[in-house]
Amino acid sequence: MPSLTYTPPGYTTTNVVYGTGVLLYSAPQSTTLGAAVPGDANLGVYTSWSGLGWSYVGAVLDGVTLTYAPTTQDIVIEEQPTPVGVAVSTANLTITANMSEETMTNVNLAWGNSGTITPTSAGAGQPGKNVLVLSTTFQQVSVAVIGKNRFGFASVLYIPFMLSAGQVQTAYRRAAQQRVYPLTFNSVCAFNQITWTELNAVATS
Repeated sequence: MPSLTYTPPGYTTTNVVYGTGVLLYSAPQSTTLGAAVPGDANLGVYTSWSGLGWSYVGAVLDGVTLTYAPTTQDIVIEEQPTPVGVAVSTANLTITANMSEETMTNVNLAWGNSGTITPTSAGAGQPGKNVLVLSTTFQQVSVAVIGKNRFGFASVLYIPFMLSAGQVQTAYRRAAQQRVYPLTFNSVCAFNQITWTELNAVATS
């Protein structure tokens, strides 16, 4: 016979994860596949990512935020007051961050990743400069968010196709706060193309 005493379930404090994640991005390598990712043993090694053409956006303010927002439709019948099922009509995944490093590459990324940057070296009578020409023909990128998991290894969320298509507002003012460039990535791929990999043990040999 079951005991009448309340016995709560246990919890594991080591499963509470905190710390900094880094946001990386790269242009897709083809129309059907996203950018290549490192092998499992090197998922937490940035040089392995950069060697494959990935770029780090640098310092961010208040970290990186993941938002999963499905829109559902209840399936109802006349004979039952509660739904008999729930259908997912849309499912949006967004990644947002406030980039703190003011570079032309980051400005371009925040503003749709569709511009072209032309550098000019310093010369006689010519100061060095970078000129960004913007465009509204947004370019898809692959995105990976990497963090350290509860085992101390890499945890990687990989989205092969996203668009940077969020509203950008940057304040130029005399203040202690740095200028930031809001970045909003929206997924534009099937959900079965998105992977979340958690390493949990080293290789045995």
